[in-house]
Amino acid sequence: MTTSRRFHLLRHHDVSGVSGTGIVADGIIWPDGTASLRWRGDRPSTVHWDRIADAKAVHGHGGATEIVFDDAADRLARIAEAHSKDQTAGGMTSGNCNECNWPHPCPTYVWATTARDPLATWDPADDEESQP
Repeated sequence: MTTSRRFHLLRHHDVSGVSGTGIVADGIIWPDGTASLRWRGDRPSTVHWDRIADAKAVHGHGGATEIVFDDAADRLARIAEAHSKDQTAGGMTSGNCNECNWPHPCPTYVWATTARDPLATWDPADDEESQP
């Protein structure tokens, strides 16, 4: 990895009864693979891990808490994945987008997969065509 990646811990179920649910910590994975985690709440603290996998093993509680990456590129990848071409178990497709049912590639898929600054202002008129 050549850049750091921001993330947060999203707790769906508080196994210990200490942290609560929702976003309970913010973190960063450094380019060398180590991770820092800053806990939110009444008694915040910072913890450093040699690997993110160790933090997940300790704080994941069997899926009760997930690591959610905050990077813009990761968000765009999730958007593109949601707007993929529909396909049945047998491999058949209508040729439309799973999410919006427009012909694939839909304008949202094109927007999410086009090289651009994801934090820049976007004018939908730049990419979108009229729906058929």
